[in-house]
Amino acid sequence: MSAAVHALGTLVCAVHILDPGERVPVVLVAGTEVTDPAVAEQITNPRCWQDGVPPSPKAATTSARKAKSA
Repeated sequence: MSAAVHALGTLVCAVHILDPGERVPVVLVAGTEVTDPAVAEQITNPRCWQDGVPPSPKAATTSARKAKSA
């Protein structure tokens, strides 16, 4: 069963980043919903994000899963 993935933000323009896993150049187009915190932290220009607000670092580190108790 897959967990729901929460988008950190939506892009309003194309951006060039490096894929966090493979370290290859990737172009994300306008309208892309960014769900990976490692991708979101590479997009530093606020004008690239919908409403001109980049995701906060706190939102980028929040997981949709609950931590297991010990």
